[in-house]
Amino acid sequence: MRLVLPSLLILAYILVSLVSSMSGRPLARIAVGILFLVISLKYIFYERIGGSFIAPDLPGPLLLLMEVLYAAMIILFFLLLLRDGLALLLWLSRCLGTSWRLPFSPEVRSAGFVSTALALAVFGTWQSVRVPDVRTVEISMPRIPAALDGFSIIQITDIHIGPFLKGEWLRRVVERTNAMHPDLVALTGDLIDGTPDVLKDDIAPLGELRVRYGVFGVTGNHEYYFQVQNWLPVFEQLDVTMLHNEHKTLSVGGGTDLVIAGIPDPTGTRFGGPGPDVHKALDGAPDALRVLLAHRPDSASGNDRADIQISGHTHGGLLFFLKWLLASFNGGLVQGLHDVNGTTLYVSPGTGLWSGFSCRLGAASEITRIVLRAPDKEPQF
Repeated sequence: MRLVLPSLLILAYILVSLVSSMSGRPLARIAVGILFLVISLKYIFYERIGGSFIAPDLPGPLLLLMEVLYAAMIILFFLLLLRDGLALLLWLSRCLGTSWRLPFSPEVRSAGFVSTALALAVFGTWQSVRVPDVRTVEISMPRIPAALDGFSIIQITDIHIGPFLKGEWLRRVVERTNAMHPDLVALTGDLIDGTPDVLKDDIAPLGELRVRYGVFGVTGNHEYYFQVQNWLPVFEQLDVTMLHNEHKTLSVGGGTDLVIAGIPDPTGTRFGGPGPDVHKALDGAPDALRVLLAHRPDSASGNDRADIQISGHTHGGLLFFLKWLLASFNGGLVQGLHDVNGTTLYVSPGTGLWSGFSCRLGAASEITRIVLRAPDKEPQF
């Protein structure tokens, strides 16, 4: 698996930079090294014992413990990189005649780094499993008519209902959504991590959404990993209109239309699906404001027919110091509002979590409330 090798490289650095220099008996260092080795093999344990590294079938408390420990190891790695980089600079400065050194003893510094990493991992994991707050984003553009001023779209994305987040969590998200009386709800993929026979009851709260013009959704990559053809009828039974390279035209009154379109995730081509096609999705659409739902933000680069695109997939980069890495895999797009070739794109950091890495720092999850504004009003970011 692609994530095992980076984990082992991180392990090697921690062993050299931290464990090998620990004071005390060799047996203690060996025990600490074995603990880090076990943590670094998380994905293998998920695959071999839990049946899937994406959605392992393991007890919830054990999964949470593994996620906290793995996140702590990742954070510790970057803290050690920072420490060692600073130590190198101070060594170079001493070569030039200074006497600058790192404060505290090596033992105190090591204990501080480990404690900080663990505390941040606990906080970041809690940030991932809590019911997210609502974030309001206003979009204004010339194409928005006065009749659509104040029209609200609630985006729920990347909830990954499965090993961690269950039906009760989703019900609370739905309650928070209904309290805002949305005009439309957009589900932009990665809704599940499991098969319908296991998760049908947990996903059922989606059927309790109360929306004026309907609930519309598109597939993410994870739907294809778990029997997408069996999931589509479940979504339809929950009154979710799944859009596969197609659009619906909504009459919002006063002779004003709104076009809502959707494209499937590119992963579908690996499973015999047609893949995303923005032009097909909008063929025959009237000359009205066009909103495109697409799981991945980088699809905006080939989108020249929609006015607004709503996406997810990136989880906001998860850790603030890794946003650059996630952005590099998504056309430089990781979170927030963007102008891509004239299309206004909003990338949500996600509403839920992925069990492969369940820690958020500086990339809080959100229920996104997108409000359309006529061009005489400025957007608020």
